[in-house]
Amino acid sequence: MPVFAHTADTLKQTTRDADSSAAELARIILQDAAMTSRVLKVSNSTFYNPAGRGINTISRAVVLLGFEAIRSLCLSIAMVESLTEGENREHVMHEMARAFHAAVQARAIAEKRKDHSPEEVFIATLLLNLGHIAFWCFGGKDAKRLEDALAQPETSPERAERTALGFALRDLTLGLSREWQLSPLLDHALEGKQGSDPRVGNILLGHELATLVEKEGWKGDGVKQLLQRIADTLYLPLDQVTKLVEDNAKQAAEITSTYGAGKASSLIPLPGAKPKPSAEEPAIRREVFPEPDPMLQLEILRELASSIEAGSDINLLIEMVLEGIARGIGMDRVLFAIITQDRRYLKARYSVGWDALQLKQSFAFDVLPESANIFATITEEGEAVWFGAHSDPALRREITEKVREVTGGVDFFAAPVVVNRRPIGLFYADRKPSRRPLSRELFSSFKHFSQQAMLGIEHITAAGKKRR
Repeated sequence: MPVFAHTADTLKQTTRDADSSAAELARIILQDAAMTSRVLKVSNSTFYNPAGRGINTISRAVVLLGFEAIRSLCLSIAMVESLTEGENREHVMHEMARAFHAAVQARAIAEKRKDHSPEEVFIATLLLNLGHIAFWCFGGKDAKRLEDALAQPETSPERAERTALGFALRDLTLGLSREWQLSPLLDHALEGKQGSDPRVGNILLGHELATLVEKEGWKGDGVKQLLQRIADTLYLPLDQVTKLVEDNAKQAAEITSTYGAGKASSLIPLPGAKPKPSAEEPAIRREVFPEPDPMLQLEILRELASSIEAGSDINLLIEMVLEGIARGIGMDRVLFAIITQDRRYLKARYSVGWDALQLKQSFAFDVLPESANIFATITEEGEAVWFGAHSDPALRREITEKVREVTGGVDFFAAPVVVNRRPIGLFYADRKPSRRPLSRELFSSFKHFSQQAMLGIEHITAAGKKRR
C-alpha cells in the first residue's frame, strides 16, 4: 500500500509539526497532480460544499473547508487509489461501500452530538475495516482460504478469520493504524474503549447501521430497532432520524463516486430504490503535464483577489500564486525564493510541480551586488525575465555553472517580488521535465500572477500595520 502509507506518513508529519500551516498542507497536495485533481473535485461536491461556493485552488479549499477536512480528504483519496486495483475486487468493493456508508453516517451522528471534530470521526470510521480491505486486495492464496472458511455454515466472520489465518482482520487494522499512527480515535474504536472515549460510540453506530442495512435492507427489524436507538441517543424524533440516515445513504453513494470508487458507490443500499450500476471513473493520468487554461487562470485570480480582501495569510497567498502559475499557466516546476534577512542570499521557500522538492533543495544563490549570476541581476534590477536563446548576450553570460545545474539548462521565467520598492524574493518557473516550449502568452500570464502577488503582499502588510 505504498500510496496510502506515503500519504499517511506525510500528513502525520505535517499535523505533528507545531509550525505546520494550511499553506504547507496545500503544498503537499500540489506535489501530486492526481491528488490535486481529486481533492478539488471532492471539495466542490455537495457533501463538503453544500453552499456551492466554487473552489478552484487547493489553498482556497484548505481555507474554506478547514485543515482537518482536507486532511481527511487526502487520506480517503489515498485509500481509494491504493485499494481499488487489487485482487478479489468484489470483496474489496463491498468493504469499501460499507466503509464510506458507515463514515458518512458516523460523521452526521457526530455533528448532531456537537462533536468537536466530525472529520476525525469520519476518517476513523472509514478506516475501521482497513485491514479487511487491504487483506482482500493483497491476500493472494490466503484470501481463497479465508473465502472457503467464511462459506462454512454457522461460522462467525471473526472465527473464520482466526481459523484460516491465525488472527482476526480487525487485529490487522489495529496493527496498521499503530504502525502508521493514523488516529488515536481509530485505535480506541478498535480496542473497544467506548467507555473511556464516548466518541467511539459515533463510529460504532455508523458501522453498525451500514452493516445492518446491507444485510437486512432498510425495512429490516434490526434496522428499525437501531434507528430507535440512534433517535434515543440524539434525543430526536424517530421520523427525523430516519430521514437523516436515509439522506446520509444517498450522500454516501454520491461522495463515494466522487472519490473515484464508482463501483463501490453502486453497492451502497439506497432507501426505496435498487442500486444502479455506476461506472468506475477513469484513473487520472499522472504523467500528463498541465496545459494552459485561461478560464482557470481567471478563476484563480478571482480567488486571489478575494483572499487579499479577506486579509489572507501571506504564505497562503504565495501558495495560491504558485498554484495559478503551475495549473493555470501550465508550467512544470514553479518556485518562490526569498531573500535572507542579511540580504546576502536568495533561497527557495516554496515549490510545486514536478521534481519540486529537488528544485527547492538546490535553489540557493548569492545576491550581493558583486554576485555574477542571473538571479542576483533580476532581483537587483526589478524586472521580470524570460530567459532563452533570444536573450541578450550579456544576460546569457550570467548563466553560471550553478545556475545551469539548478535549471537544467532550459529556458525559464523569473520575476522579482518588490514590496515598497524593496526586493524580497523571486518567482521562478520552467518546463524542464516536459521540455515543452515557452511563449509570449505564457510569459505575460506569468508576469501578471507575479504582479498580483506583489500587490497582495503590500495590501496584507499595510492592513496588518493598521491593525497594530
